[in-house]
Amino acid sequence: MKIATDTWMLRPHPIDTVFSTVREAGFDHLELSPRPDVMPSYGGRRASKAKIAEIATASKTHGVEIASIFIEQAWGSSEEDIRRAAVGYWQQTVQLAVDLGCDRINSEFTGHPAAPQAGEAATRRSLEEVLPLVESEGITIALEPHPGDWVESGVAAVDFIRGLQSDHVTYLHCVPHTYYLTGVEDERGHIEGVNRDIIAYAGDTMDHVHLADTLLPGRTFLNPSSPGVRNHQHLDIGQGDIDWDEVFTALRDAGFDGVASVAVFRHESRVMDSLTHNRAVIRERLEGSVAK
Repeated sequence: MKIATDTWMLRPHPIDTVFSTVREAGFDHLELSPRPDVMPSYGGRRASKAKIAEIATASKTHGVEIASIFIEQAWGSSEEDIRRAAVGYWQQTVQLAVDLGCDRINSEFTGHPAAPQAGEAATRRSLEEVLPLVESEGITIALEPHPGDWVESGVAAVDFIRGLQSDHVTYLHCVPHTYYLTGVEDERGHIEGVNRDIIAYAGDTMDHVHLADTLLPGRTFLNPSSPGVRNHQHLDIGQGDIDWDEVFTALRDAGFDGVASVAVFRHESRVMDSLTHNRAVIRERLEGSVAK
């Protein structure tokens, strides 16, 4: 198993600083999240040959490998112009991954929960165009049902992925989205067994997990209130309401041996403390796994 960290909190910093900070925090791997100088969210590739060389040099210098690239593209959009553009951006990301020597791209379904049929149709059309390139380049894409996507249920996402019948598409389980992974927002409190049941159901379809804490949706007030907002956070493990005994037990029971990424946002003022804390917790709680 690889323990990595998302690089979102380090996005304002130069590439070399990103890799050196990740190394200093004790990680051997990182997940390269959207950056305006590499691949921005909902946009095309920005990375030049010089930027690729800069990333490769930083990776070698600091001994940190890119375990995965995370992108956000609206390939599940019901607006055809936007969807077609997103497919092009996806194809650019595949080439970016090849250039960086990375064989994994993580992403979301996108679309909208109020229009699941349109979202599924758009996603399938996009996959028909993207998958041939993904498979020919030996890339694996791991998909997560993000709150606000056309599919929000973990079980439904696993079923969709299995139905594609491609060894190059897997399920990404995102723990800070726990309160939406049943497909229905739940403000009553922790839904016992959600992470346990979805992780068990996913089995070997799941090979990547995002780890961060979150608060119950009802703990955060929206003024004015806005129905349909998928309110959640990406906090340090232990700062929220997630049942971490359940999460880590489920991962151990499943024999999880994929990539476990720290996915904490908004602790830019204490990045090193956040990264070292979460890495230590993951190593301790997944003791017995082959963690590197």
